[in-house]
Amino acid sequence: MKINYSKYTNKIKFWKSVIENVKNFSGTSPPSVFVGSSFYPKVFVGVLSPTEKKDSTSILDSPENWYKNRSSISDILNYRSQMILSRFKTESVINNPGNMEQVVQEIASAKKSTDIEVNLKNNPKFSFNIEKNIINSPIGSPAQVLNIKITSNPTIEKKVNYVIDDFDLKANDAIMNLYNKGIEISRLQKIFSSGLLGNKNQRKFVPTRWGITAVDDIIGKSLMKNIHYYPVIDKPTLFHNEYLGNHYEILFIPNKYRFELIESWNEGIDNSNFSLSSDYEDNYGRKNYANQTHGAFYAGRLAIMEYFMKTKKQASVLIIREILPTYDVPLGIWQMRETVRGAFENKPETFATVTQALLRLSSRLNLGSKWMGKSELLKNLTEQRTIKNFISF
Repeated sequence: MKINYSKYTNKIKFWKSVIENVKNFSGTSPPSVFVGSSFYPKVFVGVLSPTEKKDSTSILDSPENWYKNRSSISDILNYRSQMILSRFKTESVINNPGNMEQVVQEIASAKKSTDIEVNLKNNPKFSFNIEKNIINSPIGSPAQVLNIKITSNPTIEKKVNYVIDDFDLKANDAIMNLYNKGIEISRLQKIFSSGLLGNKNQRKFVPTRWGITAVDDIIGKSLMKNIHYYPVIDKPTLFHNEYLGNHYEILFIPNKYRFELIESWNEGIDNSNFSLSSDYEDNYGRKNYANQTHGAFYAGRLAIMEYFMKTKKQASVLIIREILPTYDVPLGIWQMRETVRGAFENKPETFATVTQALLRLSSRLNLGSKWMGKSELLKNLTEQRTIKNFISF
């Protein structure tokens, strides 16, 4: 994937002059916090905020609303460009918070935007560090913070406070407790990364990129325990959706739960330059990390589990993610979770046979059927001969 950040610079250059001309400021965090992974366990921890107070800055760090509003790449970069990452290095990720660590934790647990006062060591330098397989949303303009304090009362619901104050509740159980009470995934990830969940002696800051995937995995695995008891769907069922240059085909095959994600990185205009990667799990789930598709695997699986819980059905699931050249700036794995969720809001197509569904699926992909030889799921189902009228590849 060729990252083409430069084409968006003219649209966000206004924020460069704003960002680089402040040292001390009063701002409003969305709320948004970040925990780095470099130099672990002495990692950078910080708060993101624009340089002025506003009534609400929630849109600056709200993946759920970005999808709901169909925000463009330019929109999202504009949101992220407004914020400075005021950060400091912890002595250890182990939860023994000092004053600034406590500020980070309070902001992470807040439901609404929180006013802060920041004193920086030096003026920030406007920048973005964007990687091909970015898990979190782009983070820009880091600056060393000398002091940071909250100047408004953070809004923290009783249900969140209750779980944070329960030092005997395991982190997995705490996450599911809050998830079942309607706390958004993106917010759960911040609370978890800030070391606010779990047994007292096991709490610690978790790098944001790890925490995002961990929360997706924890929730997905927990929901999976229920779906094994649901009946299998009757017919091959196909969903699709597209957002930010990511095209998804989601096929449900009448069989017990299995899941495979195949990703195609399309870097050429004639479909001749693409790469394929995939990860698969059987009915028992995975024991090791999905090291080909990374956090996308867990984000997509979570959306599937939510749909199965809603419909009280199960199936073998194949997701084809075709990453088009228009997705020229990676924005975080949230877009997979939200776009797959969004696919289930659309009316699906059903078919008499799996063959018909596969033909339809491939007809909408730029790479056609070139992905089929990569599929472990289709191979296993074909060899087991458990599907009538299933063709061999």
